[in-house]
Amino acid sequence: MAPKRRSTSAVSTFETPAMTQAAIRQLIVDGVATAQEAQAATMANTDRNTGQNGTPVTRTGNYKGFISCQPFYFKGTEGAVGLIRWFERTESVFSRSNCAEENKVTFATGTLTNDALSW
Repeated sequence: MAPKRRSTSAVSTFETPAMTQAAIRQLIVDGVATAQEAQAATMANTDRNTGQNGTPVTRTGNYKGFISCQPFYFKGTEGAVGLIRWFERTESVFSRSNCAEENKVTFATGTLTNDALSW
């Protein structure tokens, strides 16, 4: 059996020069300055009523806008037909006032009065 050959490849090591604290600080300062310039350019090119991609920003209605649309107040004594009308009218007011989904329950409960408050 033939003897095994040993490879004698030279392993070279590269030493990376160590960065100084001053060089690291300068890299950070340069990166922050670049980010600030990019943000300023984005803000200058973005309309207040549109997002960054140019799509219109939808504003959600507030309670004052909801009430100004004159929602139907429900007392709890109107019966089933009155309840159905309250549902329909409230949905219509949600649509007109641009009410956000997360505000609908809160705003609708503000229209309950008398017996309906104790449900």
